[in-house]
Amino acid sequence: MKLQNSVAALAVTLAAVPAMSGAETLVFATTNPEQHPINQGFLIPWAERITAAADGAVEVDIRHGPMLANHTNFYDRVIDDVAQISWGMTIFNPGRFPSTLVSTVPFMVESSEQGSAALCAMYEDGIFDDDFNDIQPLLFVEFPQASIHVKGGTLEVLDDVAGRKLITSSPAAAAIVEQHGGAPLSFSIGEQYEALQRGAADGTILNATAMAGFRLNEVTDTTLIAPLGGAMGVVFMSKDRWNALSPAAQDAIKAESGCDASRNFGQFIDGWEAEAMAMIAAQDGHTVTEATPEQVDALREQHWPGLLEGFSHAVPGGKVLIEQFGAALTKAGEGGA
Repeated sequence: MKLQNSVAALAVTLAAVPAMSGAETLVFATTNPEQHPINQGFLIPWAERITAAADGAVEVDIRHGPMLANHTNFYDRVIDDVAQISWGMTIFNPGRFPSTLVSTVPFMVESSEQGSAALCAMYEDGIFDDDFNDIQPLLFVEFPQASIHVKGGTLEVLDDVAGRKLITSSPAAAAIVEQHGGAPLSFSIGEQYEALQRGAADGTILNATAMAGFRLNEVTDTTLIAPLGGAMGVVFMSKDRWNALSPAAQDAIKAESGCDASRNFGQFIDGWEAEAMAMIAAQDGHTVTEATPEQVDALREQHWPGLLEGFSHAVPGGKVLIEQFGAALTKAGEGGA
C-alpha cells in the first residue's frame, strides 16, 4: 500500500513537471549598467511585469552591462541567439536601419512621448518593414532633441561651434556643425567620456538623458539647448524566437508592448530628460543657454532645405519618410496612435 501511495504521489508530481519545464526563459540584455536610470526606471519593471503576468509561460531573465551585448553589437547578439531580447539605438547601426534615421532629423519632434507614438504608428503601417524584416520590435522610443555640450569657451549661439571638434551621431547633426564652422567627429557613446576628457573632442551633441546616463556632464561645462535631432531606441526579439513562443508567452509580452506601451516609454523619457537637464544646469560651474523660439525658427529656416535634400540623398525615399514622420507626429500630438 505504501508503495502504491508513493507511486501515485510520484505520478502526480511528474504530471506537474511539463507545465513548469515548458516555461520559456528569455535573456534580456539591457547593455547598460544595472543602476542606469533607463534600467531602473523602465526596462527592469517592464521585464518584471511580463514575467509576473505570464503565470509560468515565460520568464524574462535580465542581464546588465556590456559583456553579453553592448551599444554596437546588440542586434547581432539577438540574431545569433546569445540574448533573446535586447535594447539599442538604431543610430549605432545606421546601415542596418536606414529608414529609422528619420527619427534623427532636427526641428521635428516636440516630445519623446509624441515621437515614440509616431514611430510605433509608422511601424504598424509597414513603413519600417525593410529595416525590421529579421526582428520583432516590442517597444519604440524617440529620444529627446539633442543639444550641444562643450568643455570650455563661449557657447551662446550655434556659430560659437566654429573651430571646435564636436561628436555627432547623425548625418543631419554633422551637416549643421560643418555649416557653422565646426568639425564633426564620430565616437561611440561608450568612447565619448574619454574623448572629451583627453581633448580628442571639444564637445558632443546629445540629449540630457545620455549626458547624465554616461556621466558626460563631468567632462563638459557649457550647454546650448537647441533641437538638433533625436534618435530611435527599440526593444526587440528575433522573428524566429518570437514565432517559436507559445501563444501564452506572446500574449504576456504583447500586453506590455506596442504603441500604448511605447507612448508610456516616451513619457518616462520626457520626465528623465527634464530631471537630467535640471541636474546639468545645477552643476557647479556649468553654464546652460537655451535658444529662443525666434532663434530656433531662424535655424530651421536656414537649415531645413539642406536637411531635406541631404536626407533624401542618404536614405532611399527620404523625402517621403520625412513627410510620413511629420504626419505621424501631428496625429500623435493630437492623442492618436
